[in-house]
Amino acid sequence: MVRDRLTLVLYAALGMLGFLLNGIGAVLAPLQEQLGVSRAEVAFYPSLFAVALVITGLFGGPFVRRVGHRIGLVAAISGQIAGALLLASSVRVLTLIGAAVLGLGSALIIALVPAALGARHPRFTTAALGEANAVSSFASLLAPAAVAGAIALGAGWAVGYLLPVIPVAAALLIVLLLQRRDWEQTSDAAARESEPRPGPGLEPGRLLPRWVALLLAVSVEFCLVFWAADAFAEWHGVGPAAAPVLAAMFLLGMALVRAASSRLTAGRHPQVVMVAACGVAMVGFVAFWAWPNTIGAAIGLLTAGAGVALLYPAGLARLVAAWPQDRDRAASRGALASGVAIGGAPFLLAALSDAFGLRAAYLIVPALLVVLAIQTLVSLRATVRQPA
Repeated sequence: MVRDRLTLVLYAALGMLGFLLNGIGAVLAPLQEQLGVSRAEVAFYPSLFAVALVITGLFGGPFVRRVGHRIGLVAAISGQIAGALLLASSVRVLTLIGAAVLGLGSALIIALVPAALGARHPRFTTAALGEANAVSSFASLLAPAAVAGAIALGAGWAVGYLLPVIPVAAALLIVLLLQRRDWEQTSDAAARESEPRPGPGLEPGRLLPRWVALLLAVSVEFCLVFWAADAFAEWHGVGPAAAPVLAAMFLLGMALVRAASSRLTAGRHPQVVMVAACGVAMVGFVAFWAWPNTIGAAIGLLTAGAGVALLYPAGLARLVAAWPQDRDRAASRGALASGVAIGGAPFLLAALSDAFGLRAAYLIVPALLVVLAIQTLVSLRATVRQPA
């Protein structure tokens, strides 16, 4: 796989998304104090992101087809920065508008980058998406540290949230506006390729089963992202400062494995990768859920992150490949799956937790993994049985 300038631009765009998205979790408490509102009111901000994903999933495809990947990416990055700047204001109405604009820009990135990488690397889509998400995962780890460092230095949370991404955004916009030829060459190459040569498991096919698989994968990921810190606090009596650090073990596990995704997925059927990933995630989750001490639970969460790491890239690669002549619309449907999962699964876990307790509610995660593994195995078996 050739990691050319265009590919690196797409990686950087997804990395900026990871920083801004996961940074929202770190800024909610200081934002609540700044605006003088309740926790319930400030908890509405992450929900705007899920709504933006659904909107983009429904309408993002036609927009990207009309303006193209390059201009779509310019619009997305501009929206992210404008939204982040509004979020950092001290006027509540502007912060709400900023969260919505940030969500729409970020959702457009989620819909656009997979389609562009799939068009650029049809044989290595899983690896390219894995590496792109590795960049995003490492950036996700930096966001809470940057916000916490800025607050500790007395500079305010907005400095830690904005200062690292504004130079990156400016550089990306300059490259996108000046390097038009890279994108035109990609389009010409795609137009000349009369017989696409997708990698194993990336053949065209029905979209719905692949959409369901992606929905399950994202549901597992965000149940652990959103509620792992609460689990450490409730199950092991961890303090409010240490709980987010321990919960970040999940993101660390994902980042490390995604960084090696090109080696782990090369020549392998993405559905085989997904089944193996489900097994590793299940082992890690059991340790996280059942281990009686904090260190064992943290190692289990790290292992669960390593397993979950390749579920999203492999599932998204198959989804984008389902409609090779309309990758933008397929990728938009992927954003829709992510929006439904992020808005639905963690909320369901919270509702079950109120009724039965967090430990019992967390059993939704292995249930989702089992369903995903069974669905993947059934689909893989049906594919193997098809005549050439």
